[in-house]
Amino acid sequence: PRTATEELGRFAVWESYFRQQNGETNSAYPVDLEGSWQVEDEVGGEVIGVSTVVLRGQGKVEVAPPMEGLRWRLDPGPTHLDTCTFQVLGTDGTILQYRGFIDRGARLEARFSKRSIKIRGSVMFQMRDGEIATGGGEDYWKDMLPVNYKTGTTKFVMTKISASSSSSGEEVGAAATSGK
Repeated sequence: PRTATEELGRFAVWESYFRQQNGETNSAYPVDLEGSWQVEDEVGGEVIGVSTVVLRGQGKVEVAPPMEGLRWRLDPGPTHLDTCTFQVLGTDGTILQYRGFIDRGARLEARFSKRSIKIRGSVMFQMRDGEIATGGGEDYWKDMLPVNYKTGTTKFVMTKISASSSSSGEEVGAAATSGK
């Protein structure tokens, strides 16, 4: 390796290969993440809304109406951070993509301690054609209003409330989305 970045890249590839060769299964839908989660949306450090999201098996997502859960998945990271992504469809057809990071060690520790797992990340507006709206194009401001017009980005913190106990939407029906 010529640079530290190149060495880190080589290590990340090696570490991923090592985990796969040693029988570690990398399910996109791990059972320990299934269940009810409290999601707090934040802008500039201020909570702007709280909702309950239920992650089900095989990537199913449940949220309180009028929103509709689309899918979720966990992608293993090259070192200790894994990426959890879920999508929600709004009544106006917009897709909000929540992408957060979870420490693999914290997940393992939570299995034994029964402590709550937290995922922190950002919320992005996803275009219907699958591209993330970043504001990079010249005519972006002519065609769209930004999802977040305040200073700062929309962040979120997910805290696990309970494990998945049923396949019905009881947890979602009981939880209401609130905004401040």
